[in-house]
Amino acid sequence: MITLKELSDQIDGILIGDKSVFISSVDEISHATEKSISFAFLPRYKKKIFESKASAFIVTSQNDLGSNSGIIVKNPYLAMIKVLDIFDQRPVPGYEISDNSIIHDSVDKKKNFHLGPFSLISENVVIGNNVFIGSGVKIGAGSVIGDNCILYDNVVLYDNITIGENSIIHSGTVIGSDGFGYHTNNNFHHKIPHIKNVLIGKNVEIGASCTIDRGSVQDTIIGDYCKIDNQVHLAHNIKMGNACLIAGGVFIGGSTIIEDCVTIAGKSDVGPHITIGSKAVLAARSCVLKSLPGSAMYGGNPARPIKEKQKRDALFTRFEILEKKIKKNVI
Repeated sequence: MITLKELSDQIDGILIGDKSVFISSVDEISHATEKSISFAFLPRYKKKIFESKASAFIVTSQNDLGSNSGIIVKNPYLAMIKVLDIFDQRPVPGYEISDNSIIHDSVDKKKNFHLGPFSLISENVVIGNNVFIGSGVKIGAGSVIGDNCILYDNVVLYDNITIGENSIIHSGTVIGSDGFGYHTNNNFHHKIPHIKNVLIGKNVEIGASCTIDRGSVQDTIIGDYCKIDNQVHLAHNIKMGNACLIAGGVFIGGSTIIEDCVTIAGKSDVGPHITIGSKAVLAARSCVLKSLPGSAMYGGNPARPIKEKQKRDALFTRFEILEKKIKKNVI
């Protein structure tokens, strides 16, 4: 439990109202109870302030509070991150090595190393300091895990995978499997060897149940600060720049280049063998069949500039209305 004054000081906010109010939890505004604090900086939540049972609110203007207590902040999302960190009561695991796991003798166990039960670390793996590896994890020979990384349960790294420092890999993700590459001759599919690796940068987060294929003729590369949602598939030879955001259910085909700061919304399909320019944004369920310049928003199937897509959609709607009128002999 923390007072509103103490909380305000920790998030560099301006306190309005009763500074001695005790806050014990952070809750969604409609479900908040006494001693809760709620976020009310979005328009749809502002009007709920006066109905909510929360003791205090985080807002961007004093006018939103009325007679209620709260904290005014300049950047509400950064404040939200700080508040959620303060009230995060999830258990913090200790650093220990399970007797039920196997570590090859060639592996140097660094400072603060955790290894859960039934995990396997193969020969010549390099592990940094403060690394947490969960249960049922398999790390192939020659892989490198940087400082402060977290690999949750049932992650699989094939041989020679590199994970940069401060990165997080969530449960069930497989990194380094062979790409889908075959040459068909006389109705027989000849497998193309995938002899390159996967290189993942620093401060990367990869969601649960993702698959990232190793390269055939060049490494598959994920740049620094990329954030990848659950159930994403990245095919062989992909080169992804820095600070990209990839939402859930996205598939990116082989040998595609995703430049810096690209955002791809959920259920989109991209490539193969194309380039998405820096700071491009793909709307949900986009299908990208050719290269697209950066610093623009696209949507649809095939993906087009969003304004062009909206004009086409409006035109088709007008044709549909016209067709219905013709059928009813209105025209």
